[in-house]
Amino acid sequence: MQQNHAPVQYVYSKVAIYHNCRIELKWNRSLHHCTSCEFNTLKNCSFNCGAIHYGKCTPVVVPFIQSYRRRKSGQGTIPVAKVIPTRLIKPEPEEQIIKPDFDETDNKTNLTVQTGKDVKDIIKKDNELIKERDKENKELSPSLTTATSTITTVTVTDTSKDTKRHDAGKTLQNVNIPKFYYPYGKPINKEETEKILDKVSKEFSKLEGGKALLHNFGPITKVINLPLYWKSLLYTASGGNKNGYVTFQMFAAMWRKVFSVCHDAASRFVKLLTVHSPQGRDYVDEADLIPLVQDIVETHPGLTFLQEAPEFHSRYVNTVIARILYCVNRSWSGKITVTELRKSNFLSTLSLLEEEDDINQVMDYFSYEHFYVIYCKFWELDKDHDLLIDKHDLARHNDHAVNSRTIERIFSGAVIKGKNALEGKMSYPQFVCFLLSEEDKRNPTSVEYWFRVMDLDGDGVISMYEMEYFYEEQMQKMEALGIEKLPFEDCLCQMLDLVRPKDNERITLADLKNCKMTHIFFDTFINLDKFLDHEQRDPFSNMRDVDSDIPEPTDWERYAAEEYELLVAEEGANDQEEVNVG
Repeated sequence: MQQNHAPVQYVYSKVAIYHNCRIELKWNRSLHHCTSCEFNTLKNCSFNCGAIHYGKCTPVVVPFIQSYRRRKSGQGTIPVAKVIPTRLIKPEPEEQIIKPDFDETDNKTNLTVQTGKDVKDIIKKDNELIKERDKENKELSPSLTTATSTITTVTVTDTSKDTKRHDAGKTLQNVNIPKFYYPYGKPINKEETEKILDKVSKEFSKLEGGKALLHNFGPITKVINLPLYWKSLLYTASGGNKNGYVTFQMFAAMWRKVFSVCHDAASRFVKLLTVHSPQGRDYVDEADLIPLVQDIVETHPGLTFLQEAPEFHSRYVNTVIARILYCVNRSWSGKITVTELRKSNFLSTLSLLEEEDDINQVMDYFSYEHFYVIYCKFWELDKDHDLLIDKHDLARHNDHAVNSRTIERIFSGAVIKGKNALEGKMSYPQFVCFLLSEEDKRNPTSVEYWFRVMDLDGDGVISMYEMEYFYEEQMQKMEALGIEKLPFEDCLCQMLDLVRPKDNERITLADLKNCKMTHIFFDTFINLDKFLDHEQRDPFSNMRDVDSDIPEPTDWERYAAEEYELLVAEEGANDQEEVNVG
């Protein structure tokens, strides 16, 4: 009589645990009822059935030997999974997994049987394979206590579900992630570009001969929603300087070339200034900014008085560009990149010029009062007025407040660099950087400036020896003035308590940037007058009002306002004397 067996099901598990028994990823085990198990009738069998039983007997099976060879039987052999009791390893190739072969005629299970191999050879090869996998999969082994089993059952007769599940897994692994990084800004639709060009075309049609000059670019700039003072950039990029005018066809060609690639303000600004560069630069240098600032000098209502003094145009332009490079170019390379431009406030300040008629209200970069203070200070030091000063001229700044060792370091090349730098000389733009750093030591660029000066050996830290080197001259000055000097050991303790560096034996740039009293640290070693002023000042005199909505002016803005009033008063007194003499 033919024995009827229960339908066979296969258990797929990622990490299935059965009493310290782990089934490898994607290996399958047979699942059937105890009464239908063929091994129950075997007497001479020395090993247990490798299937998962259900019914009367326990559903947990002891691990069987990996070298198990299936025996032939009239009803076929029971497929078993290879049990790896040690760690989770990578699955074997699919061709090595033994799967049942089905005959559709009688719907009976016919299984392939390994023959012609010795049991010992199989055991040896299996052990070698397991050792190799263990070495490759050490990091893939989860703890037995944390592994969770995920079991899904599929009937033997429905093999298409296994394929569908495998394909679904592949689909999940190849999920399309939308693009989220746009180095030149998120692109706009082509329809919007064409709409903008239609508006620009109407503006060109209003002009005589369809030719636009520089002063005609104001309305065109506003039509395309750009700040007003971008007009010189658009005019130059369209070929206006070369031809003397710009037509709509020239503008449209420039627009499609630049604005089809660059989609945010910073990348467009850099591209417009360098579109005609033969090297295809992705940065802006000092020369690129000259037409922009010159256009501001000629057209801004707050600078109309400069029309009568064209000799000061270049001085103002150089001052503004030096301040832009000082604040924006944080890499000290002389080349402003798109990333540096995005991190700065320059483009927002440039847009503010359109709304503010009083140029002195724009404190950053463009204030004429600030230019007046800087240029007057330089003029006092430059006796021969060749726009170059040496270390002796700089030593006279602020009545010899800066010590000589600091000045030697400044002229040694620690901070004065560039292709136009002259040995032993400081140019006017370099003096702008010096004065901004000297009067506002809280500024991040100023911190880097003075850190370079004090770092004598260039190892990236200020050591105790380097602090002592600069403080020795401060003590000599205090002794000459009859002021009780503070020993270096006491001064060092105060500075370490002030900065609180991570390493008490040296001070890094990061330590100084994290300190809120960095200006006191530098003045102690560089400027004696300011050092004594800090020692005698009321510590609560400069406390900020937390409830005030008005932004606190910077040290540079305070200094510039005070000096401007003094210079104007001095100029007024001189004019009065000339009138009285006349």
